Amino acid sequence: MNKKQYISILQNHLTSLSAVERNELLTDYESHFTYGMENGKTEEQIAHDLGDPFELVKEILGDRFTIQDPYVNTKKTVSAPRNIFIYIGLFFLNIVIVPLLIGLWSGWIGLCAGTLGALLSPLLLIPEYIINHTFSVAKLFASIVGIGLGLWLFIAVMFTFKGLLNMSKSYLKWNMNISREGISK
Repeated sequence: MNKKQYISILQNHLTSLSAVERNELLTDYESHFTYGMENGKTEEQIAHDLGDPFELVKEILGDRFTIQDPYVNTKKTVSAPRNIFIYIGLFFLNIVIVPLLIGLWSGWIGLCAGTLGALLSPLLLIPEYIINHTFSVAKLFASIVGIGLGLWLFIAVMFTFKGLLNMSKSYLKWNMNISREGISK
């Protein structure tokens, strides 16, 4: 256990003390780490020498000491009607949100197609020159403008992709958390 972990345990479990008292104790233990490191000890050795932080908390707090066992399941079971309402709510919410997300992704695909068309616009001049044997300077400048527009659109495609991906992931994660909490809260 390093200094940060040790001090964090003390800080988290000494919240029932006053802020002044807690800060004084934490400062004392931080000074133990500082002094020990100045004398060539590692953080792990100092933590071992100081002892188990939970035992220290128990000594400091006395009868006020309570630590929940992280392996004990403290979640309460939820009634079946509540689960039903949660799933019905998620169903109707998904009826609205999922098509909206599909529409946004479809718009992004359209933006990709427009970007690709703008970037490849100079290549369309080659078949026209081969077929018609004519060259137009105006079309050349229009295709150069298309390349510039395509580069700007490419930047927009990249930003919108990241945004849509984050939005889709966070919605899916939220949906999964709500359904999990509904089952086991």
